[in-house]
Amino acid sequence: MRVVANGEPVHLADGAALVDLFERLGVGAKWVVAEVNGQAVPRRDMAARRLADGDVIELVRAVAGG
Repeated sequence: MRVVANGEPVHLADGAALVDLFERLGVGAKWVVAEVNGQAVPRRDMAARRLADGDVIELVRAVAGG
């Protein structure tokens, strides 16, 4: 299936979860806030959140600093 992550197409296996996308992109789930099709996904639901062909995902990486 094909999804769009931060404006870029990404190909994943059918039935892939949001955390599979993180792995594919080399992003740690602990440091990412995710939105799928305009809806925020709580961190506790990321492993169970299945993606579908055509989903649009926005990822924002948390940055520490001060």
